[in-house]
Amino acid sequence: MAICQTDNSKLFGRAIVLEVADGCADTVPLESEWQALAAGTSKSFDMSPNSVTSEADDTQGFVENIVTNADFTLSFEGEVRKQDKLDQYGVGKFIKYFTDEIKAARQPSLWVRMSFGPVTFIGYMIINALSSDGGTNDIVTFSTEFKVADASTVEVSENNVVAVTGVTLTPATSTGAAAGTSTFTVTVAPTGATNKEFTVSSTDPAKATATKAGNVVTVNRVASGSAQIVVNTEDGNFAAIHTVTIT
Repeated sequence: MAICQTDNSKLFGRAIVLEVADGCADTVPLESEWQALAAGTSKSFDMSPNSVTSEADDTQGFVENIVTNADFTLSFEGEVRKQDKLDQYGVGKFIKYFTDEIKAARQPSLWVRMSFGPVTFIGYMIINALSSDGGTNDIVTFSTEFKVADASTVEVSENNVVAVTGVTLTPATSTGAAAGTSTFTVTVAPTGATNKEFTVSSTDPAKATATKAGNVVTVNRVASGSAQIVVNTEDGNFAAIHTVTIT
């Protein structure tokens, strides 16, 4: 029976991302200031256009309508955890910020960014709903909703995604004694690929294991023999193999 390493990150909402950032409406956050709100289970948007019947008579027999405004809304549901990940804003901080702003008689507002297929929404928005649900034996979830606070900040941009076309490892082989380590570099092509994330796994962890830091993978030689370190790209699932021989 094969024992394979698995990546459970997407089972915990890592694929459903809505990002927030502190700040005021007059300054767009820096890229480094954006953080995922929490482990997500669902997200959605609603333009909620309001329209009125026009008085236009074009002799076509149809009544025309005109959009007068749109109550732009972003909705998000996520999981409640005792310990939020370091790269997340976190539901605890989110709830405390909301209550602190209400007590101070201020509007609880945040910058919000959400990717939705080929587009990304961004805007300075007010926290319009916040609730939680879950039993003692269930995964506890929370729901929140954002409505536009400053219309001039709302933007919708197209995502120019550059797909991954391949992956190479340098070097592709290594040899050394047990209890030692070696490294190899992972290069994801093309250079401007949007998503360069990848996973590493060993075909025989009893012989060798691997860990990654950025685009560098460290091979830990465990016992004599040989093993393959498999690299898989997150985008396109391209694979490359580093063969390690342990003497």
